[in-house]
Amino acid sequence: MTKEDVIIIGAGIGGLSCGALLAHGGHKVTIFEKNPYIGGACSSYIKDGYTFDRAVHLFTSGLNGPYGDLFERLGLDTLHFIKHINERTAMKIYKREGFFPFDINVYSLLKTMKPTSKKKSGESKGKSNRAGSSIMKGLKSMGMGKNTMKDFSRVMTSLMTATKRKIRILYEEGLTVTEWINTMTEDPFIHGILAFLLAGMFSISPKKASAAEFIYCFKDEMMATEGYQYPVKNGAQGIPNAMADAIKKFGGEIRTDSKVDQILIKGDKVQGVMVNDKLIEASIVISNLTLRMTALNLIGKDYLEKSYAQRVAKLEPSLSSMTFKLALKEPIIKDWGFINCYHPTLTDFADKYPPDEGYPYSNGFFGPVLSNIDSNLAPPGGQSVIFGTLVPSKGPDWEKWKRVYWEDLHSFFPNLNEKLKFYDITYPKDLAKVTGKPAGPVEGLALTPKQTGKNKPSSIIPGIEDLFLVGDTAGKGAHGIGTQLACNSGIQVADVILGFKDINEI
Repeated sequence: MTKEDVIIIGAGIGGLSCGALLAHGGHKVTIFEKNPYIGGACSSYIKDGYTFDRAVHLFTSGLNGPYGDLFERLGLDTLHFIKHINERTAMKIYKREGFFPFDINVYSLLKTMKPTSKKKSGESKGKSNRAGSSIMKGLKSMGMGKNTMKDFSRVMTSLMTATKRKIRILYEEGLTVTEWINTMTEDPFIHGILAFLLAGMFSISPKKASAAEFIYCFKDEMMATEGYQYPVKNGAQGIPNAMADAIKKFGGEIRTDSKVDQILIKGDKVQGVMVNDKLIEASIVISNLTLRMTALNLIGKDYLEKSYAQRVAKLEPSLSSMTFKLALKEPIIKDWGFINCYHPTLTDFADKYPPDEGYPYSNGFFGPVLSNIDSNLAPPGGQSVIFGTLVPSKGPDWEKWKRVYWEDLHSFFPNLNEKLKFYDITYPKDLAKVTGKPAGPVEGLALTPKQTGKNKPSSIIPGIEDLFLVGDTAGKGAHGIGTQLACNSGIQVADVILGFKDINEI
């Protein structure tokens, strides 16, 4: 087989994973990235000795998922993760003192649901009981009563024991997460907990999210015995750096500060790309931009079937995020690696900041305590923490919303100001700049019933030969959460080009 020249647009995780496999397979790979850094949302920066990720990250499968598959195939042992962060994950509840353990890794939950055999050692029994006690204690502390606990166990059992056939039926039925939960319970506490969990996974409401995709990803990504994970060094940047090193090792090239303006098509075949008014030719082009941007901006409607262009134009992204990056002179959180700041209702501060007057609802925050995971991510004695919350991509008065959320953070951590050295805030426009996704959604494609399963867009554009898409907006067979979905997409496209997979599977 002839090893052809390949151009990849964008050095996000989808483009890097695909490029690494293709370079390893003998293709000449060149990646063009518009930013001066690589990784897109999966990247980090350093300020006054504090390291911050540009987005909010925790990796649910580490090397047990697509990252592990990728580096095993590359024959490299250059990406490593800190493990079992789920065992250091807690809830901090609005107007409640203390932290409550919140380890909902599937493996941990399964251990708590299995009766402990009398034949097992006391040590095994103790570990299982402690894990179960930790989860149950946390839920009870959040106000979960006996009947709610019973319904919650029913929902979780249904989730974790769902067969492939059951998930396939849910895809066909097109149920949302809310509709699926309602088949078992309408308890608002359970709906609230799962809505909070889903926000962290898919960045959309359970009223919109695909039940089948939620169950598939929950089981697939949160079953790792090593639990939630995080790169060993450089924060989230460690992942794209390891992929970039692999690309260079196998003869590929990454050009930063290089924005692709157009994909060149002749007849029904891709010819290359335009960069700074210069044609760069290649037999194969792979776009890590969103499907919508690739099709409507870089290619143009003239090369697309009318019905396809209309469908692409209607694709719906997820919500965006507003993120507070805190550089602390001394810790405000001692033991935990990840904190969920939880509001029992969406209107916990509506009396002071009414949503109908343009103020935000009380969403809560997701917070990786980066320097508690890796002490190298803050100066000695200091602490780096990120707190993110979901927001619409446009419309709010951001100064108004910043004031409310900043006050909300202080309600969870009253001593924040006295320990604060500085903080950065990122808005949807900042996420858009980082990722290239218009309006700055967390996920370029909202995982709704109409956009998952058989309805998910393909990684190929009909009528154009040797043009592919990777990332979180395309790939019929790609699943996962966040960057792990992007990596899975990149692997699948590479497998088609390398001849390991049929093109109809992507």
